Formats: sequence, structure tokens, C-alpha cells
Amino acid sequence: MNSPAPSFQLRPLTIADFEQVTSLWRRTDGLSQLESAEELDRFLERNPNCSIVAEDDGTLLGAILCGHDGRRGYMYHAAVTVLARGRGVGRAMVEHCLAHLKSLAIQRVTLFTLDDHCPAKEFWKHLGFRHRDDIAQFAYDLKQFD
Repeated sequence: MNSPAPSFQLRPLTIADFEQVTSLWRRTDGLSQLESAEELDRFLERNPNCSIVAEDDGTLLGAILCGHDGRRGYMYHAAVTVLARGRGVGRAMVEHCLAHLKSLAIQRVTLFTLDDHCPAKEFWKHLGFRHRDDIAQFAYDLKQFD
């Protein structure tokens, strides 16, 4: 028996989506600091067609920020609206991003989730991502020199 076609469409995230996607990201538990419009625009310019939004008749259902450094792919801020969860939106966005990165010869994709955000961890594990406990993340904020 064939599955029904999804009732949503995927398209590249653009800077015109800034207000809608940042609003979604702000409402999503577990997401870290968000980009400014200028930072998002730079990221999208550097990584054309990597980031995705899911829509149903013009209504935003989800968004994922995706890019690469030429060697490794990265996904950030994957979010689906509460009402759209369980419809395959998140999986479709992730699969689209993975296929796009693979077409660019990217061999590995890394993502980050906050340590206390269990639903996100389970989602990623369900999609086949493995949790790594062999590395520690360090960060350095360049803004301290402003």
C-alpha cells in the first residue's frame, strides 16, 4: 500500500523568511542563541540551497539551517511547529539536507543539541545519528573584543 503524499512542500530558506523562522526558532525549546538578519544572510550566501523550510499552503511548518565548510556538513536550529509534529516534516527536511550535502561530496554531518533537551536527542537518534561522548565542545566569543 502506498503512503499518501505529504501535505507540505520543501523549499530553500531565504533571508525573506527571517522573521518567520526566527519566530519559530524562538518558540522551540532547546535552541541556542539565534543569528541576526545579517549573520543569517551571510550564512545563506555562503551555503546556497542548503537550508530548508517546510510549508503547507504558505504556512511555515518547519525550518532547518544547514551548511558546510567544504569538508563537513552542519545542521542548526531544526524546528517544526507543535501542530506539524508527527507528520514527517522534520524527517523530510533532514533527509533533504543530507541528500544535498551528499551531492556536494560532504562525507559527515555534525549537529549540536543542548544537553538537557531530551526530545531533540531522541529525534536525532531515531533518524540514525549517533551521540558522541568522545569529544568536548569549546567556544570562544569574538564579540568580547568589540
